[in-house]
Amino acid sequence: MHSAPNMAASRRLYEEVFGRGHVEVADEILAPDIVSHGPGSPPVVGTEQIKRQAMVLRGAFPDLTIELADQFASGDRVCSRWSARGTHTGELRMPGVEVPATGRPIGFEEIRIDRFVEGSIVESWFIPDRFSLWLALGLIQPVSISAPPDRRLG
Repeated sequence: MHSAPNMAASRRLYEEVFGRGHVEVADEILAPDIVSHGPGSPPVVGTEQIKRQAMVLRGAFPDLTIELADQFASGDRVCSRWSARGTHTGELRMPGVEVPATGRPIGFEEIRIDRFVEGSIVESWFIPDRFSLWLALGLIQPVSISAPPDRRLG
C-alpha cells in the first residue's frame, strides 16, 4: 500500500481543513461519498458535515491550532492522534449546544482512523475528546474524588 501519501492526506485534513479553515482542501482528499462514523450518531455520508464541523470550530475558536501527535499506517488505513488548542472568542453552535464566547482557552484531542481507496479517504472513524472541551468551556464541572480510607486487613 502507499502509506506515505495516505498519511500526508490525513495530515492535510487536520492541519489545512481544521487548522487553517481551508475547507476546499477537503474535496481534494476526501471521496465525495465518504462515510464518517462518530460516537453516538449514525454514519454520515459526504464531505459537507466535515466542512461544516471545521467551520463551526474555526468560528468558535478563530486562533485554533492543530498538532499531530501520532500517526501510523497499516494496509489501507491511517490512524492519527491530534490535539487542538485555541481561545473561545466566537459562538459555538453544535447540535444541542450553543455557547456564547467565553474568552477561555480550550484544548481537546481526537483519534481518527481513515480508510483509503485510490488516494482518497472513503471512510473515517473518529473519537473526539469532547469531555475536555466541555470542561474548558464550563459546560460541565470537574468532579472531586477523594481517596478511599485505608482499609488494611489486619
